[in-house]
Amino acid sequence: MRIARAVAYLVPLMLAAAPGAAQPAAQPAPNTSALINEQLDKQVKLKLDTTLFDALKKIYETTGVPIEAAPSVWDALPYGTDTTFKATIENVTLRDALTAITRKLGLTFSLRDEAVEIQPLPALRRVGRRSTVSELEALDLLSSNEIKLATDRPTIKQLADAVDQKLVDLKSPFAVEFRPGEAIKPETTLTIPRNASLLDALESLAKETNATWYPWGRSIVIVPKEDQVRTQLSKSISTRYNGVDVSQVLLELSQKAGVNFDIEPGAIQRIPPEFRTIKLLLDNATIKQALDTIAGFTGLGWTVNDKGVYVWNTSASGAPAAREPVIGIIPLDNGFQALVTQSQVPADVREFVQSKLQKEWTKIRQQMKEEKFTPTPATQPATRPASNPREDL
Repeated sequence: MRIARAVAYLVPLMLAAAPGAAQPAAQPAPNTSALINEQLDKQVKLKLDTTLFDALKKIYETTGVPIEAAPSVWDALPYGTDTTFKATIENVTLRDALTAITRKLGLTFSLRDEAVEIQPLPALRRVGRRSTVSELEALDLLSSNEIKLATDRPTIKQLADAVDQKLVDLKSPFAVEFRPGEAIKPETTLTIPRNASLLDALESLAKETNATWYPWGRSIVIVPKEDQVRTQLSKSISTRYNGVDVSQVLLELSQKAGVNFDIEPGAIQRIPPEFRTIKLLLDNATIKQALDTIAGFTGLGWTVNDKGVYVWNTSASGAPAAREPVIGIIPLDNGFQALVTQSQVPADVREFVQSKLQKEWTKIRQQMKEEKFTPTPATQPATRPASNPREDL
């Protein structure tokens, strides 16, 4: 019986062992990556029935090959570091074993200078949340089967239909959901490598066109890149920025979203100095909400395009200008959200909002006390007005 949290099972891999070759004498000492590469081509025998986190440690203890998982790996897997799998590995190289393991989990690996690094597949990153077991199974199926097209120059529509038909032929529970909208031209052609897997063929969409794809439940969704970027910006995060430079905050939000942020040259430098340091608490807020809030008191603007997020400074003259504090974001009935400045709020409502904020600060301080959090002491006393927007947020 499969254990409840197992997300991958590897059957015994029985490949013929290659005879070891004698090492030539008096060779220069190889660098670390060369040594790791050599170990990857050696056969290994392992039986794993544990979490991926512990499995990587066991592989290191057995082979001496350090394997590092990027933080995004644990954010993408269904159960993070507790994601479990079973694998029986024998008579294969460590490279082949890692290929089989990572494929089952929607991951990939590459050789770095000091270690083997594991990363999520691009399609897994695009999900924008923790994946499900079903979505990992979809990625494994797509990477394990060739598409075998009649032409190496199909249109986007032909590719979508071919992948969908292949999934039917494989009697899988998955199906292609093609959402071209107005941005994708179905007749656009692309190049598919010979002997490409279904996954590689779909990845050609992201490399050559303004379309992209990702698994979602039991669907293989094909959408415009802009739509997919918006999906990733809807990812909820909880974090705290206590006096962090705005450029560092934007970098971290870009990493958390898995989306490239292209910042206009000089945009950060034109922000008034008193607004470049971000003091912000995000509690289960979306990355989009974080960007809207930052834009409200820095003067930065942002927009989505098919390459990610473009950030610019909205000051036409380029001269720093003081901005009115933003005290909140109000959702409208049409789905939009409005940034509300202090002057837009009636005095009685403003007093009510401040009383609510004080109650929330009290709750947070109690949580800080329970978690034994000690704030970093300020090196200089702050001299900010009480209406500083970063205190209101």
